[in-house]
Amino acid sequence: MRTLVLLALLAPGLHAAEHWSVQYYYDEDRTTMQLVDLAFPSWTRGVAVGWISDANPSKKPRPTALTTSDGGAHWTLDPLKDEPRSLFFLNDSLGWLVTENGLWLTEESGHTWRKIFDQPKPDKKLGPASPGGLILRVWFLDEKHGFAVGYQKTVLETHDGGHTWMPVAEAAKPTGNPVFTAYTRITFDGKLGLIVGAAVPPRRDLGPFPSWMNPEGASKARQQPNLTLVLQTDDSGTTWKASTAPLLGLVSALRMSGDVGMSVFGFSESFDWPSEVYKIDLESGMSARVFREKDRRVTDAALFSGRSFLAAVEPPGRLNSLPIPGKVRMLASAGANLDQWQEIDVDYRAIAGSVVLAGPDPDHMWAATDTGMILRLVK
Repeated sequence: MRTLVLLALLAPGLHAAEHWSVQYYYDEDRTTMQLVDLAFPSWTRGVAVGWISDANPSKKPRPTALTTSDGGAHWTLDPLKDEPRSLFFLNDSLGWLVTENGLWLTEESGHTWRKIFDQPKPDKKLGPASPGGLILRVWFLDEKHGFAVGYQKTVLETHDGGHTWMPVAEAAKPTGNPVFTAYTRITFDGKLGLIVGAAVPPRRDLGPFPSWMNPEGASKARQQPNLTLVLQTDDSGTTWKASTAPLLGLVSALRMSGDVGMSVFGFSESFDWPSEVYKIDLESGMSARVFREKDRRVTDAALFSGRSFLAAVEPPGRLNSLPIPGKVRMLASAGANLDQWQEIDVDYRAIAGSVVLAGPDPDHMWAATDTGMILRLVK
């Protein structure tokens, strides 16, 4: 274990203008860090998870966690025993970590983890199996009651803190081949809850190569609708109501605050916009687009009653999903309408392909990138 001090602190006189500052950056010879999730259940305690990759492709990536107990002034780098997928914290000490092969519990703010559940494996009889286990994310309403979502239409419920799980029957009802269907996002606020997923069959018309190897063909390929799946509850998950709709794009972020929700849709290279952000009225079920720009690919959102945030990347080329990092862009909106967004200055060194946001309130916000950076909103 080694403690890593923050890169730099700006002089107090420069703090007057609000900006996003690089607080931590992994910079080691012949290795790179990719962070996939971040949690800040309080303004002092934070956890980021990902892995460190060696320049030698024959060496396996090393699962890794970063923890802080002082608001990010210092970070501790520790190994994990399995490749991480996502984090959920109920408070600043109790949290769960979903990995490729299991579910892990911490009662010490992420400093130590113990495995409490082995991931259920995909049913290979249905067709090609996904790597690792079925569960992608979890959400807990209290120390015992929680839900898990994942591949092959998986939605599970636990009443003992994640040690045992039972399937939610409503999740299997929407149409869509389970082989190509997954529930990928889950959020709650009080008794209200949303689970979103999609059925995405493979497309033979795109050929055997990734889009960035054939940008001309990918840019001309027509964006096709996916079957979007939604499960909604207003009684803490006692009952769920399922619905489906053919929609363009895939939901890459889902947030809720009171009776307002916010979803981020990401699109393929052929679409005119790399992403769109929608405000959802949870009482009426109506939604309205509140943000889209051709040079801003939004990858995450944070929704609060007084102020909300978008994390975006400026695509570096014609294709919005090129595997090349672009400049990180941050936006904020005041009030509940979410119809006016202003950009906040970001450290020029911050580049990424994807960014995740975390923070307990709009005055204490952090972001983690897939390039091994952690940024903090400085006022």
